Amino acid sequence: MSQPASTSRQAIAPSSVIDDINGKLHSFSLDEDDFARFPAIARTITRWGPRILDKFYERVRADKVRSAFFASSQAMDHARAKQLEHWIDLFSGRVDATYLARAERIGQVHARIGLSPNFYIGAYASILAELVEREMTSSLAGALGRAKARKLGSLIKMALLDMELATSAYLKAQEHSREVTLSSLSQALETVSQGDLTTQLEELPKEFEQIQTDFSAMCDCISQAMGAVAASSEQIRVGASEIRAASDDLSQRTESQAAALEESAAALDQLTSGVQSSAQGASEVNRSVKEAESEAREGGQVVEEAVEAMDGIQKSAQEIGSFVNVIDSIAFQTNLLALNAGVEAARAGDAGKGFAVVANEVRALAQRSAEAAQNIKNLISGSEQQVQRGVSLVGRTGEVFRRIVEKVSGITGLAAQISELSQNQAGQLSQVNSAIGNMDRMTQQNAAMVEETTAAARNLATQAEDLARLVKMFKIDGAVGMPPAPAAPAPRAQVSSRPVSVSALPDPGRTPPRSVGALALKSDADAAPDGDWSEF
Repeated sequence: MSQPASTSRQAIAPSSVIDDINGKLHSFSLDEDDFARFPAIARTITRWGPRILDKFYERVRADKVRSAFFASSQAMDHARAKQLEHWIDLFSGRVDATYLARAERIGQVHARIGLSPNFYIGAYASILAELVEREMTSSLAGALGRAKARKLGSLIKMALLDMELATSAYLKAQEHSREVTLSSLSQALETVSQGDLTTQLEELPKEFEQIQTDFSAMCDCISQAMGAVAASSEQIRVGASEIRAASDDLSQRTESQAAALEESAAALDQLTSGVQSSAQGASEVNRSVKEAESEAREGGQVVEEAVEAMDGIQKSAQEIGSFVNVIDSIAFQTNLLALNAGVEAARAGDAGKGFAVVANEVRALAQRSAEAAQNIKNLISGSEQQVQRGVSLVGRTGEVFRRIVEKVSGITGLAAQISELSQNQAGQLSQVNSAIGNMDRMTQQNAAMVEETTAAARNLATQAEDLARLVKMFKIDGAVGMPPAPAAPAPRAQVSSRPVSVSALPDPGRTPPRSVGALALKSDADAAPDGDWSEF
């Protein structure tokens, strides 16, 4: 079949739409001869359509049921104009995708406002009958033409009435199948919403068998998922309990460790202070030892000078001894001379008496000089012995001072090493003290984190128990089974991975909406705006 007037529009339409249009034309036996008559029919509609529609809408205004579909007289006038425009365009020869879309929008509007097919088909029957009657009475003479026109009108009315009855019966049967399916689905969903995943849909009409299959697959999939969730929740609960116990134990040990570390830090801080004090004392000892070494060296120098002075005194004593020997020799010789003088005076007799007196005096002086020289010699000898002893003692003292200086020098080196080691130990202990302080702070932070972890583990255990309680609310088919471990399940074919929320299940107390015929598309008749009549 072909439609010359619609060829250009069909060329740009999808192939599926073109096939749909051709199928409908074939079903209604519309061919090129019919399209050739469309212009004449369009002229007839243009001539008689306004009057017929005026008469029709007068009857609509008088009918409370049908007039309720219009919000106002303006809406009714708008619908009348659009209906006339639609009829004229219908017979313009453009039975294409645009026409099908417009006709579908009209049906959707009727469904949305609640206009049932019997009203729509009845209106068409009434208008077509009057249109045929006017066309035939205008071309045939007298009552014969009017009788034939009325006969054709009755035929059209009855044909459309029969079509409406069959259509209503068909839609009613479909509606019954939908109601049975919805009722069974609603009951099954109510059972599922109560946690019973073993429910099965009752035997559904053949056209809804796929819903039954999909529902069973859904329940099986949810049962498997809930079985896995139950096993996982149990393992999570056990693991969370173990984590909670381990966290509690770790928290206690961390607190003990933190307390011990804090005590160690305090003790090490005191030890560091003591070592620093010892280092300062060692430094002071080092200074004192150095000063003692310096003074010992000065003492040694003084002893050496004393030894030299004692040597000088010994030499002077030796020289004095030589002088005393000379005096002693002079006294001896003087005594000899006095003795000789006395002998010569005795020979001289009385002439030598005076000289004998002088000789006696000289001998007496020589005797005293000899005694004095002997005393001095004895004193010098004693002094020389004392000086020799003093020199020996001073020498020994110098030797002792040298050994003292050597020992003090060794002590000075040791004191310097001790001072240096004490300074190094003090620095190292300061670093260790700082490290212990950092460890103490880190341990305190770890203790805080362990407390948070413990709280999180307790919360996790509580949530796992809640999850287990929620899972127990579902009744799962025993044939499905529960996996022993929460291993990742294998991908299931043709199963959506979108999560299913229990709250998204239908309300068990909610009555499923019932729709009759084209009213299945209706949401709210009162909510339809006046603009819906723009495509009557």
